[in-house]
Amino acid sequence: MRAWRFHRSIYDPLDTTGSQTFGGRWNPKGVPVLYASLTYAGGMLELIAHASVPRHPPRDHVACLLDIPDDAGVLALEPPYRRGWDHPDDYQAARRLVEPWIGAGKDLCFEVPSVPGAPIERNLVINARHPRFDEVTPVEKIGPIYDSRVWGA
Repeated sequence: MRAWRFHRSIYDPLDTTGSQTFGGRWNPKGVPVLYASLTYAGGMLELIAHASVPRHPPRDHVACLLDIPDDAGVLALEPPYRRGWDHPDDYQAARRLVEPWIGAGKDLCFEVPSVPGAPIERNLVINARHPRFDEVTPVEKIGPIYDSRVWGA
């Protein structure tokens, strides 16, 4: 399986410091995960959605294609989703959906819907504590990915 990880070029593509320090929609603080998108376009859409307001172009961001072992397990979250999973500020409903996956430790990846790309785009949450996380491999890096037509700057 392959997925796209968008990140600042100063960081390693497998660095989980941000998610572990701050948490995110699909992980509580203290749980190290990688966020990736199943498509390049979905990853770009996530990057745009998470840009600060006013939007600052990601002039130092790159996109990295990750190779993920096919047999390491992917649990897919399917609709209907718990009410509030896509709330813009309150991530509690989404985190409750992920808790059983994190606790089980069986599957390396959890496939979830993309908030800005729903219902089409899908993302992966990759568990950095999984025993096979070290088999996730960056295979291609593209960047910088800045395009003034997208960012208007």
